Amino acid sequence: MTVLFKYNVLFLGMAQLKIEYSKEDYPSFENEIPDFLNKVLPLGEKEVLNPENELVNLLLSYHSDDGGAVTVTRVKLDWVKYDPEKKTGKIGFKYHLAWHYACTYSDRDYEKNDKIDFVIDHGAGLIILTFLDLNTRSTAEEF
Repeated sequence: MTVLFKYNVLFLGMAQLKIEYSKEDYPSFENEIPDFLNKVLPLGEKEVLNPENELVNLLLSYHSDDGGAVTVTRVKLDWVKYDPEKKTGKIGFKYHLAWHYACTYSDRDYEKNDKIDFVIDHGAGLIILTFLDLNTRSTAEEF
């Protein structure tokens, strides 16, 4: 299976990550959305540590102003809500952030949660994740 990532800035305040998947590998998925997303999204240990992983980079962008050198060490789906009629839903990501502060020789670890809107376009073989930009994201979006 080949998964292709495309990152687009929609308009001020929003960004989209388009993830292509093979319709032949996943002809039917609606009864098992969490399993389908776990297989298609780049959430494996090696994938999370890949610096070119746009999903991880978008999650990191929420924390770029927090100071220190921050990395994501783990990501998992915490929950998924999906409306099969609209082909839309929300994903709750739980991810682990590790900060290193070279000046003070200290480290900090936190587990974070964010919810992301998504659309599945099975005709095009796409999952489209929509991220709020830092400037428009509020603490009401966290849980």
